[in-house]
Amino acid sequence: MQYETEEQQVEALKAWWQENGRAVIVGIVIGVLLVAAWMWWKGSQERKAVAASDNFSQSMEALQNGDHAKVKELAALKGDHSGTLYSAYTGLTAARAAVEQGDLEAAATELQWVVDNAELDDVSIIASVRLARVKAALGDASGGLSVLPNKYNEVYTHLIEEARGDLHVAAGDTEAARAAYQVAIDTERAADRDALQMKFNELATVGGKS
Repeated sequence: MQYETEEQQVEALKAWWQENGRAVIVGIVIGVLLVAAWMWWKGSQERKAVAASDNFSQSMEALQNGDHAKVKELAALKGDHSGTLYSAYTGLTAARAAVEQGDLEAAATELQWVVDNAELDDVSIIASVRLARVKAALGDASGGLSVLPNKYNEVYTHLIEEARGDLHVAAGDTEAARAAYQVAIDTERAADRDALQMKFNELATVGGKS
């Protein structure tokens, strides 16, 4: 649209602003708020990650110094940093400290937290295997078997299936143990393949099979 005078342009601008000005302002305000919220969230996540990392470093140092009370104290803070990888590491550290003290119930609690809260499947799997073994040590082999994953990355097959075999042995199921050990052996990834093979052979002898 063309205007004959400057006054007409000004009046047209006034009319447009009167009609659309509020929406423009609201849009700008919303945009600013969204950017501010994003920046706050990003900063909050970064601060959370730094705090979790520091907490984990302190827990590792305490563990190395044999200060199990300090490890436990730091582990109590991991919930403040849930959703970060370091919080899961702190839980694993606390579980190790609890095992060193012979407090298997506390170790199981820490490991269950990691299983439930770890962001990475890899960390959750490691925690699951350790939790299964702790449950077996507590006399609950069936409970230990129930926490072992049935679906997992094949790189963990030897670790999980050897643990499954050990728990089946504890539960008195020789056939299931041999089957699990065989799966672990077939991966050819076991850290101590000779020891694993020995477990399998001993069960074959017990079962009267070769």
